[in-house]
Amino acid sequence: MQYFIDTANIQEIQEALALGVSGVTANPSMYLKEGVKFYDFLKEVNALSPKILTAEVIEPTLKEMLDSVDKILAINPTIVIKVNFSPLGLKLINILSKRGIKIATTLIFNTNQATIAIDAGTDYIFPFIGRNDEIGVNGIQTITDICSVIKNKNYHTKVVAASIKNVHHLEQAALAGADYAAVSYSIFEKAMSHQLTIDGAETFEHHWLQLLK
Repeated sequence: MQYFIDTANIQEIQEALALGVSGVTANPSMYLKEGVKFYDFLKEVNALSPKILTAEVIEPTLKEMLDSVDKILAINPTIVIKVNFSPLGLKLINILSKRGIKIATTLIFNTNQATIAIDAGTDYIFPFIGRNDEIGVNGIQTITDICSVIKNKNYHTKVVAASIKNVHHLEQAALAGADYAAVSYSIFEKAMSHQLTIDGAETFEHHWLQLLK
C-alpha cells in the first residue's frame, strides 16, 4: 500500500514528499483551514513534483465543471481530477474517461457506489472508513468488500482508503488490499513510530560510538 498525504499544509506536504510519500490530496475544508487559494495551491504543490496530485472539481453545472478541469490541466495535464460521487459527477467522469483524463471519485461509502463509479470510468475511488464507522457501518468491512470485487472482476481502478482516523484503520486498509491510503500528517507520523525501533536505534548508536573510540 502506498500513501497520499491528505492535507493543504505546504510544510506537511514538503516533509511527507521528502519521506517518499507518493501523492498529495486535499479537500475544500482543508484549503479553507489553511487559508490557501485553490489554483495557487495546485501550482505550488505541482512544483514539488509529487508522483500523483489530485484536484477537486466542485461546480453546479457540467459546463462549469469542464471549464474547471481545463484550468486545472493547464497547470499540469497529469493532475488527477477529483470528483464527488453524484449523478452530475458521474456524467463528468464518463466524459473525462473517454478523453483519457485521470479521475478520482471521492465520498464513496458502499460497494454499489464504488461499482457505479468504476463503470463510469474512474481510475481511483476513495472509500471513507472513519465516516462510515461514525454512522454505525463497518468502514473496514466496506473497503474489504470493495477491494474484493475489484480483484475478482480484474478491474483496474485503484482503491484509496480515506477518512483514516487511527493507525488501526491504516493497518486494516492495507490488509484489505487498498492500493493507497490518504492520511493526515499526524497519522503518518504515528504510523512511522514504534518504541522498539526507537530503543533499537539508540542501542545501535551507542554501540557505534564505542566502536569509533
